[in-house]
Amino acid sequence: MISDKSIIINNVVRDEDKRGKILSIVDDKIKNVSIISCVSGSIRSNHYHLSDFHYMYVLEGEIDYFFKKVDTDSVEYLKVNQGENIFTPPMEIHATHFPVNSTLIVSSLNPRDQETYEKDTVRVDFVNEHNINDLLKKYSNN
Repeated sequence: MISDKSIIINNVVRDEDKRGKILSIVDDKIKNVSIISCVSGSIRSNHYHLSDFHYMYVLEGEIDYFFKKVDTDSVEYLKVNQGENIFTPPMEIHATHFPVNSTLIVSSLNPRDQETYEKDTVRVDFVNEHNINDLLKKYSNN
């Protein structure tokens, strides 16, 4: 784990020549890589993990990313753009809003089978259709 709070991490260009380049987006022990598609206006996550962490690389689109520690009311916000990668640690409530159709590559510490995922995930009502506009007004510079 690289941080105890959500942060945008730097991707590393490992090699670049006339054939193209190799961009390293995750350099950590992981057990799952998923591609997640998100429809414009949708809200995902609204949970935290007991032990799992994940990286979310925005292949296409963008994320309005809201997060806070489980023991605080202090909400933080990050705008995650195409080509950026965000790290989410355990024990941090997070929610994602997608203002445009988006595609993510998500890499996780734990396997993504339903049983393992549900044992480690605590669902919360953090960001929803009733408060998203107020949260965007308060935390983003839109």
